[in-house]
Amino acid sequence: MAITDNTYPIVNLPHEGVDVFKSMSSEDVSGGETILAAVAGKSHYITELQVRADAAMDVTLGSGLAAAAVVTPHIGPIALAAASGFFYWKAPPGKGLKCTSGTLFGIDASAAGTIWIDARGKTCVDKL
Repeated sequence: MAITDNTYPIVNLPHEGVDVFKSMSSEDVSGGETILAAVAGKSHYITELQVRADAAMDVTLGSGLAAAAVVTPHIGPIALAAASGFFYWKAPPGKGLKCTSGTLFGIDASAAGTIWIDARGKTCVDKL
């Protein structure tokens, strides 16, 4: 059996950029949902995540969505239990999880059920 190695590119946060916070809920993210929309020439840096669910499901968070799934998984799949599923992640101070440049930050799940997501981070211009 092989282990799936999801990349967690934890890097220093750029000084410039826009702080972002999203708090949202959905009754079904099994088809994939956008948390932070793509911005051309910019990258999202995630600094804190909280995910709660009322049904048993596996969730994956990462860059891009295609065919109802996250394209580049950064976190997950995370197994959330029915009625009490909870996941919390926070980057070290001054650091963030860097998403793929110019792509959205999204979520998908293995099953339907209400899910609540809080995401905090920064969106910054890519440096050449």
